Amino acid sequence: MNQQLPFFSPLALQDALKLSREMLEHLPVGIALFDPELRLLSVNRLAIEMLEFPKEMFSGEMPTLEDLLYFNACRGEYGPGDPHEQTRKRMELALRLEPHRFVRKRPDGMVLDVIGAPLPGGGFVSIYTDITEHERNATAMRDQALYLRSVLAHLPQGISVFDEQLRLKCWNDKFLEVLDLPPEGVYPDVPFEDLIRYPARRGEFGPGDPEAYVQQRREWALRFEPHRLERTRPTGRTHLIEGCPMQADGRTVGFVSSYIDITENKAREAALTEKNELLQTLADNLPCGVSIFDRNLHLVLMNDEAIRLLGFSRELVNQCPHFSELARFNAERGEYGAVDVEAFVADLTAKALHPTHHRLERVRPNGVVIDLVGAPIPHGGFVTLYSDVTEQRNAARAIERLAHHDTLTGLANRYALEARLDQLVADARRHNRRLAVLFLDMDNFKGINDSMGHGVGDEFLRVTAQRLRSAVRENDIVARLGGDEFVVVLSDMGEPQHALSAATKLLEQLSQPVTLAGQELSPSTSIGICFFPQDGRDRGSLMQSADIAMYQAKQMGKGTYRCFDPAMMEVATQRAAMERALKEAVACKRFEVHYQPLVDCRSRAVLGCEALIRWQHPEGHWVAPLDFIPLAEELGLINQVGEQVLQLACSALAQWHREGHAHLGMSVNLSAVQLRNPLLPEQIADILHMNGLPGTALTLEITESVAMQDPQTSIHRLEQIRALGVRLAMDDFGTGYSSLAYLQRLPLNILKLDRSFVQEMETNPNDAAICTASIGLAHHLGLIVVAEGVETEAQHAFLDSLGCDVCQGYLFSRPLPGDALRQWLSTLPGGRALP
Repeated sequence: MNQQLPFFSPLALQDALKLSREMLEHLPVGIALFDPELRLLSVNRLAIEMLEFPKEMFSGEMPTLEDLLYFNACRGEYGPGDPHEQTRKRMELALRLEPHRFVRKRPDGMVLDVIGAPLPGGGFVSIYTDITEHERNATAMRDQALYLRSVLAHLPQGISVFDEQLRLKCWNDKFLEVLDLPPEGVYPDVPFEDLIRYPARRGEFGPGDPEAYVQQRREWALRFEPHRLERTRPTGRTHLIEGCPMQADGRTVGFVSSYIDITENKAREAALTEKNELLQTLADNLPCGVSIFDRNLHLVLMNDEAIRLLGFSRELVNQCPHFSELARFNAERGEYGAVDVEAFVADLTAKALHPTHHRLERVRPNGVVIDLVGAPIPHGGFVTLYSDVTEQRNAARAIERLAHHDTLTGLANRYALEARLDQLVADARRHNRRLAVLFLDMDNFKGINDSMGHGVGDEFLRVTAQRLRSAVRENDIVARLGGDEFVVVLSDMGEPQHALSAATKLLEQLSQPVTLAGQELSPSTSIGICFFPQDGRDRGSLMQSADIAMYQAKQMGKGTYRCFDPAMMEVATQRAAMERALKEAVACKRFEVHYQPLVDCRSRAVLGCEALIRWQHPEGHWVAPLDFIPLAEELGLINQVGEQVLQLACSALAQWHREGHAHLGMSVNLSAVQLRNPLLPEQIADILHMNGLPGTALTLEITESVAMQDPQTSIHRLEQIRALGVRLAMDDFGTGYSSLAYLQRLPLNILKLDRSFVQEMETNPNDAAICTASIGLAHHLGLIVVAEGVETEAQHAFLDSLGCDVCQGYLFSRPLPGDALRQWLSTLPGGRALP
């Protein structure tokens, strides 16, 4: 019985069943379990409520899946049609017992995420999650994007947005009108130089070689410096052009420019200059602060708004002081921080004598944020505009905080926790470190809320958050998931005992009495603990393991902690058995290779295959590569494994060539240990020669993390391999910490876009942006792009629109054994392209 229930302490059968049913009923998702004959074994209340089945169906003998499907078909859940036919088709799919996941919208508008998976002993489990609100939010985001595009289209000035590679990403019709650009010449990703070539060829930048002007302006643009300038075209129209670089995470990602036709403004300005009314017009009409200094740097004008923003007095301004006097006044009262007053004033004054167009933000000691835009005056001197942008900056900071922090406690929210935990897991996996995830639930919090009110409950949660934050290290994560649930992640943990000590400290800290609303409360906390990697290899499994452990702690009487599956003997036994089986497999060469086609994104022509190692355990089940490849590396077997796979793949490719498919190539993965092997280039050359293959027929794939472990050695080894004519690919691009400097130095031919970005790019704008940027970067570096995990026509179409070169995924074919792949190739029209 213990083998069947590895996550429970020894219990009587009835107690174990009762505990399982209680857990099933309290899960936040609908669950239905079916036996191998597809008869319902168990279903929780939430699933019945979500699917709106009558409870009478589940009294007495449980219904079959076919009964449930027919009931739904009769009440129109699957739309119009014959209920018997609708039921038959769905039963055909169900009888395959294949894992599946889809989104289903019920007639009442509820949207369900349905996940099904076969059970080890037969039958399957279905999980139903209500994602109605998530879908509603996605629709709202699409509407918001539509609104923003509408605003852009109706702006009175031309707008253009270029990325860091100077490719056009966004524009409006006014942009074409102002610069007199042909519509057919303006399209997404058109290079900056192609656009600037139109006015250059029209002579708008002066006489001489147009290409010289194009190159000059491209070099200026690549500086990504804020600029504000006016340009008069041969037509006599004058435009004000303002550009500002866009920053993201401390790096420049492009720039945005606005183009305003100011011809009429210039005419009015000239007329006002003739009538000596310029100064008064500026002061009266600008909705911001303004100051004007003459060529001798004496103050000519400063309006009331500028006086207020800068903290000057009218008496001081009326004296028409020199620029240096105002600078000294500011420096002496600490406006510029701790500086050498005289040296600072001298430097500032020297710059003012040679004014240029500039724009900057200045934060005054009182917290006011001022946006300053300065420009020289044609006849000497300069004008400066001052805008109070304090509210805008505070609002931006508030929005940023709301996106990542819980509004009640100030702790990280679920979104921030998921992002940071994903990162910690990736770091821990890369550096072989341990993590501990602690899932905390405040016992009897509902009683506090119900008896003392939500205001007291909120204050209780704030106190709890403060205690949590003070009880852990600065680099540990403390987050509130919602309600009374908190999560603590202990990063870079040494021994498991450290997590247990931290849990004990948290229990003591959180059990201290709290006085709220005149009453003393005695808090209690239940904590579930799990560890990376033994209890979960990703965020989802770690959170789930810690959650299960927390509920076990509650079952033990609350006010304590419980570790998820602490018995490590079984794990050690399984590992020893896996080692023996793996060594035997290497010695007896029992590995197989399956092949997944690589397809030209545009023509769907089959270009080659990726060789994927497969291993069938002596007990009959297939072992996932992620489960035995790391073990093979640890046991020093990976070089033998890699050589066997390379030999099998090249032998298969040679046979395909002999059968008339000489255009096909083969991709094979390399591990970090293989790349460190100085004999690897010689080994590759021998295998190619043995099979009569040219180096160009072979592509070797390495991951970012492998290449970056020792960049200098990697570059040297890869250059040796490249000298054989073998092509090199960067696999899983975007999932690690690549250095772009080293990416340029690596002798790569191909960049493979990781499936994690491809699979969600239809619904996740961040993944779509990453795909777009990665393809652009690769092409800029002269690399071919291969997209992994392409499963839908929509994904294929989007990648094709981005200019992706090669696709790979279940849309075209799953990985196939050698004989099945040869049969598959023979069915293609002409033996080359998919229909």
